[in-house]
Amino acid sequence: MDNLSLFPLIILFLVAAAITWWAGIVLTKTTDTLDTRFKLGDALGGLILLGISGSLPELAITVSAAYKGHIPIIIGTLLGGLALQTLVLIIFDFFVKGRRPLSYLAGSINMSFETVFAIILTVLALLASLIPRQDSLFNTNPLSIVIVIVWIGGLFLINKSRKIPRFNEMSVSDAAPGRKHHERRAVENHPFYAHKKNIHVILIFLFACLATLAAGVVLEESGSALAAQLGIGSGLFAATVLALVSALPEISTGLESIYIGDNQLAISDIMGGNAFMLTIFLLADLIAKKPILSYTGKLDVLFAFLAIGMMAVYAISFIRKLKNRYFRLGLDSIVELILYIFGIIILSHII
Repeated sequence: MDNLSLFPLIILFLVAAAITWWAGIVLTKTTDTLDTRFKLGDALGGLILLGISGSLPELAITVSAAYKGHIPIIIGTLLGGLALQTLVLIIFDFFVKGRRPLSYLAGSINMSFETVFAIILTVLALLASLIPRQDSLFNTNPLSIVIVIVWIGGLFLINKSRKIPRFNEMSVSDAAPGRKHHERRAVENHPFYAHKKNIHVILIFLFACLATLAAGVVLEESGSALAAQLGIGSGLFAATVLALVSALPEISTGLESIYIGDNQLAISDIMGGNAFMLTIFLLADLIAKKPILSYTGKLDVLFAFLAIGMMAVYAISFIRKLKNRYFRLGLDSIVELILYIFGIIILSHII
């Protein structure tokens, strides 16, 4: 795609983004339907399946970039993109119903557990960046393996905590968390698939997977070419524009959750996605045959610290329970927005 002019590249990028949005929504709905029918529930295998399907756009971009050796795209998408994905919660907060902010309505300390878990994995990724390239283990960064192990163990523990009554008790009487994970999957939520046979739903799921993978390849290749033509670093482009495009399905499904009152699920899907994205580094290592995180640059590190700060704000607000909204946003969301804007301004001066 390097030979294409700017306009065709923009068209290709936008078409791939639209396909990613559509396929991501279809994946979310078909995964929920299959989860209900095959009674995967909150079993570890079911949670892993949901994590993979929810982050398939990032997975597709990473696989394409790893095959071509576009390391800055991988790191920018998976590590640098955490801040932008966390910023999505501001959109949810703006559209939430009532006089209380989203973090207040979520109501459960489990939201803080999930956020701290994502922060821990991000810290591990930063530590992995300190490991020299020559100290790789079978062409992988040793901490990429640790991240996957910690993610699986943490997923198991968080799932257990969801079933402990005292962690689910509302600290405020007017909280409105909505349905829990197992309650959402107890019924068929999507009427379009309710009367479809299992094989039909599976085929739709597989088609959406293929569409996402194909769109991811186009996004990665056109994005790299666009960054080069616009004079933008590919890592910065991945951490902002590509991260936004790959978050489109989460934005759409999150807004749907907010609309029907599943406030806790909207937050959980974002923080769960942040955690899962970091496990993809191991797959990238194996495909590229390089310890990807050992190539982390200063820009990526700064984006990761920005993401940690943003997630920490929400981790505190889930416990502190700030109840007021200003311009339809909670104080935590306003702080998030200020953090992100100042972070981008500072980063633009460093580049």
